[in-house]
Amino acid sequence: MFIDWLSNSFGFRNPEERNAWITMVEQVLQEVRIGVRRLVHEALHRPFVRHVGVLTVANGVGAVLSVAQGILVARWLGPELYGVAALVMSVPSLVYTFFDARSAEASVKFLSEFDARGERERALAMCKVGYTVDFTIAGVAFLVILLLAPWAAKGIVKRPEMGWLIILYGSAFLPRALTGTSYAVLATSGRFPTIALIDTLTNILRVGLVLVLVGLGWQVAGVVWGNAIAMAATGLLYGVLAYGLAKSRWGRSWLLADWSYLRGRRREVIRFLAYNDLNALLGLIPKQLDVVLLGYFHGPTEAGYYKLAKSLAGVMGYITGPLQAVVYPRLAQAQAIQSKRAVRAQGWRLTWSVGLPLALSVVLAIPFASIILIFTGEAYRSSITLLRLFLILIGWQTLFFWIRPAYWSVGMLSAFISISIVSTLILFLGWLVSIPIFGATGLILVTIFISIFHVTWLLLKF
Repeated sequence: MFIDWLSNSFGFRNPEERNAWITMVEQVLQEVRIGVRRLVHEALHRPFVRHVGVLTVANGVGAVLSVAQGILVARWLGPELYGVAALVMSVPSLVYTFFDARSAEASVKFLSEFDARGERERALAMCKVGYTVDFTIAGVAFLVILLLAPWAAKGIVKRPEMGWLIILYGSAFLPRALTGTSYAVLATSGRFPTIALIDTLTNILRVGLVLVLVGLGWQVAGVVWGNAIAMAATGLLYGVLAYGLAKSRWGRSWLLADWSYLRGRRREVIRFLAYNDLNALLGLIPKQLDVVLLGYFHGPTEAGYYKLAKSLAGVMGYITGPLQAVVYPRLAQAQAIQSKRAVRAQGWRLTWSVGLPLALSVVLAIPFASIILIFTGEAYRSSITLLRLFLILIGWQTLFFWIRPAYWSVGMLSAFISISIVSTLILFLGWLVSIPIFGATGLILVTIFISIFHVTWLLLKF
């Protein structure tokens, strides 16, 4: 019908010309259909697309659940108690991040390399190193949390009776220590559907527990208990599944691995862990310290407004997270087999093909930020401006989501750390000046400017 109408609009003088034109158009459309079908088929059969797809779907489910939980809990508790819950969980997270070496990233790098070269004993030894580091850090962090909990409850949360909840949440980091290296084992083996399943199940568990407990009147305790139980369950699930996979893939249990097989690579592994620990420490400021400082200077209500906006904007992390998870081992393998130039080329292709469309979608959501008031109520109107600023920040960071995995994969740790140290110091000083005067708004504006400076410097250096 459409082809007939289109052909008539061209005014062909005789039926032969018209029929020939229709035949040509039909052939072109048929070739287009075949091409699209082939493109979709090839895309779905590419491991990269499948892996990103399954993780994105799982994280999409997690994002929906997290948004629903955040909105409902914020509405039920109100800004002040919502801020109290955020501060109670931020203190143990801050302490753990202070010690965290993020050994998962080291494990992904070296396990990907050892697995690609068929070095089974080295892979098992790397697993043992990763788990040992993670459990040591979790134990030390928990002891510090025990000591700090009374002061933090009084000075930061402004609720002395919340000290036991800080300790409860901190204890969940002990079983969670299984997550990092276990994730690396699964990612190296290409078991991204398994990772997606674990994340989906634990997200459902977390949201279900929090909503039920808060609905039963547990208030702040319900939020903390729900998140703590889900965190512990995540570590146990990852640990059990990764143990069996490592044993079947590399021949025996990592518990029986011999450290000596890392001879010749120990200094490199230790150096990577040390730089990673320093990087995690630098990441502590933008990821954890913001809520704590805001609570200290302005109280839990302002922290509640900020936490809601940050949580909603952070939904984008459920998309970039899977991309980074899949990209990192591939970039590490490209570096091991090819060169840094290949890693750089892949990174820029990812910017235009993936980062730019995602960043534009974030920016387009800015005018519609006020829609959340329909669900949270007018009590959170102060969160709208904060949310819009957060979306600008997330859009910029999403554009170059690959930059940190790229630095890690090519071993440019010292350069990344040096740039991060300068950026983080400027950020911290900017916060100390802006937060007491301008509160949450000043905090986010300073963060945006420093993020632009930081990422631009990284791109120029790479």
